[in-house]
Amino acid sequence: MINKVLILLSLSILLAVGGINLSIHKVQAESLVDLDTQNHNAALPPAPKTTEPKFPNTSTLSNNLVQVSQDIQENTEAIRAADKSQNELQVDIQNLEKDIQVVKVRLEKRTTILKERALAYQQSDKQLTYIEVLLEASSLNDFLDRVGAVAAFAEADQVLIEQQKSEQQEYARKQANLNKKLTSLAELTDNLKIRRTQLEKKQAEFKQMALQLEASPSHIVNPINAQNGYVHTVINAGRKYIGDSVYVFGGGRTASDIAQGRFDCSGFVHWAFSQAGIEIGRDTSSIKNDGRQVSAANMQPGDLVFFDTYKKDGHVGIYIGDGKFIGSQSSTGVAIADMTKGYWKSVFNGQVIRI
Repeated sequence: MINKVLILLSLSILLAVGGINLSIHKVQAESLVDLDTQNHNAALPPAPKTTEPKFPNTSTLSNNLVQVSQDIQENTEAIRAADKSQNELQVDIQNLEKDIQVVKVRLEKRTTILKERALAYQQSDKQLTYIEVLLEASSLNDFLDRVGAVAAFAEADQVLIEQQKSEQQEYARKQANLNKKLTSLAELTDNLKIRRTQLEKKQAEFKQMALQLEASPSHIVNPINAQNGYVHTVINAGRKYIGDSVYVFGGGRTASDIAQGRFDCSGFVHWAFSQAGIEIGRDTSSIKNDGRQVSAANMQPGDLVFFDTYKKDGHVGIYIGDGKFIGSQSSTGVAIADMTKGYWKSVFNGQVIRI
């Protein structure tokens, strides 16, 4: 009996010890797995942070619009200069072609004279040389006369030959100049096409930015703190035409022009003020007499600003603040431009009218 109890106790002890050992191995195994996982994770580089692209704010879009407008203005001016050079070059080429035609006529006349002279010296029935002419003299006086005549003929032939060579050289020189100018014309044409491509690209970018700005909840300009409530209406009336209008001299006077966004500078200003129920002149000369003049240092949004472009007060726009104005420009149609630098700064004449 005692032996059975001892055996049972021994088995219990063995089972208990084995269970402890199993538990210890299990814990050790789990610790090793955790440690291995930690080491593996530590070896991995941190996951890159992803940032959603942010939509540009209104100020950035406005600045981009101004910059694109200035780029279009510069490209357009470059194209006009290239067109002018091309026209001048074509006139030069036409003049050269006329000169070459004159040279050709002279060459043909002299060639005809030399051929006739040669035929006169060489008759069909007998050929006479200068020596034979001299030997056939009947007397000394006749001989001297013949010597003089032969010398005169020889000198005349030599003059014609020299003139022929000179004219041929002149023709070749003029032809070379023509070819050179034609090459220059081809280069100018290529540059013109490149500038046009750049301009079209800029126009596309301009329109895309305008669409982005339309989708933005903000306006082109910051909220206007002006005493006159109509200013906000006047400034924002033309916003819908940015990137979707064209400059037309005398435009903006008819319902059809307005519907299609066809304005000149004064036509656009007149229309914008009419949207606020304010009637002003339809050209720059009358518009500048509709309000009162203020100093450029005291400009406020809604004031009219004038520029000396092709003439004094040749262009007018509506000041929107922050050194910028909105107007219908010949290069862009309705657009916002910066008058603190570049072309518009150079032509701003300081005249500011407040309606």
